Amino acid sequence: MRTYKEIRRTGIIPFLCCIMLFIASVEGKAQIGKRFPSEMSSYTDPITGVPVKVLTNNPEYSDSRIYQTHPQWTYDNQYIAFRSKRTGNGQLFFVQEKNGEIIQITDGERNGEYNLSRKKGLLYFMRRPEGKPAQVIELDFDRVLADSQKGKMKHHTNYERLITEWPDSLRVSGGMALDVEEDLLYVGVTPPHDIETWKNPIDDSSHRIKNRPGGIRTINVKTGEIGFAFNVDFTMGHVQASPFITREIVFCHETGGDSPQRMWFGDMKTNTYRPLYIESDYEWVTHETFADADHVYFNVLCHLERLKTKPSGIFSVNLRNDHVRVLGQVMAEEVNADLKSIPAQANSFWHCNGSQDRQWAVGDDFQGNISLINVKTGQIHLLTTGHVMKPDHAHPYFSTDNKRVLIQSGKLSNGERLAIMVIDISNIK
Repeated sequence: MRTYKEIRRTGIIPFLCCIMLFIASVEGKAQIGKRFPSEMSSYTDPITGVPVKVLTNNPEYSDSRIYQTHPQWTYDNQYIAFRSKRTGNGQLFFVQEKNGEIIQITDGERNGEYNLSRKKGLLYFMRRPEGKPAQVIELDFDRVLADSQKGKMKHHTNYERLITEWPDSLRVSGGMALDVEEDLLYVGVTPPHDIETWKNPIDDSSHRIKNRPGGIRTINVKTGEIGFAFNVDFTMGHVQASPFITREIVFCHETGGDSPQRMWFGDMKTNTYRPLYIESDYEWVTHETFADADHVYFNVLCHLERLKTKPSGIFSVNLRNDHVRVLGQVMAEEVNADLKSIPAQANSFWHCNGSQDRQWAVGDDFQGNISLINVKTGQIHLLTTGHVMKPDHAHPYFSTDNKRVLIQSGKLSNGERLAIMVIDISNIK
């Protein structure tokens, strides 16, 4: 019988150790389809008396939603998507709205730019492998959910289709959006000649995002062909596709603060673009989002004294004739004094969204309160309060049936981490 030293000399033990480490590594990374118990709870807002349903509330990890310009619910309205680092690097998870069960949907290297199909169980996103070109992926999450339910998961690549590799020369700037026909993806970019600015995007003197030329590129979902739409002479931001009309997009000039001309409308049938709502020097315009086929809602801020002498609030602009309406503005003096994290005079609506039945607008304000605005009457309903706006903003979003508002909130952890919450508005008139 050989001694330990003889066995070690043969190299068998190092070989076995490598195999074991490899298996452990693969098992540690193979988290797709993993299920987590419900964290669901509820509370009644102490100021408004409105019930708030808490869908995620992990004491260790922050859970953030997909940004409010993109779909949040799956096509069958059963699951809400959110990002989390529950299993290491950041991945996308679904939470079942009715029972609170949480399921990991993506796996692998760093992912982002998530787009849920509105028609079927598909997810489009970018993966960024270390030292390799980025990949544009289509993932069949219906198969992920089915195999997860059976407890028979395969490697994550079995559920994915590689659409294309993204060229290193084009840096994504402003995100990726899926056309309502779901045959094209739109990607905001920094063209090749400005890569050096990308490496140092923040201006040290102003602490704002440097201006760098941008543009829009398209990806054919079936063939992976990358097409040129147009270039612009400013930093591209917040690229979003109309959920209603094909080949229409909205994007912004991103500065990290006040832009000279924030909003832009793109006609992708002709690959042309124009300013949307030509703003004045005294206006601070931000956080635009499609409300219906013909309207975009956006915010004109009044959080600074110099902005208070002109109209502000949640605005609506008509894409067809440029007509503008002011839908409403939060009244700082109506908010309970105990909830104020900043001076009352600095309050303002910050982000907004619109219900598809054209009845409601919703906004969060600088103090972390969520309010509904009746689009026809202008009446404001304070829904829920004290959501802190840390470590990120609430970003309210309507469900497709117009009966619920989805937010992310730092309320339960005093701004240390985010939880996903839903507010039922079906009884509000």
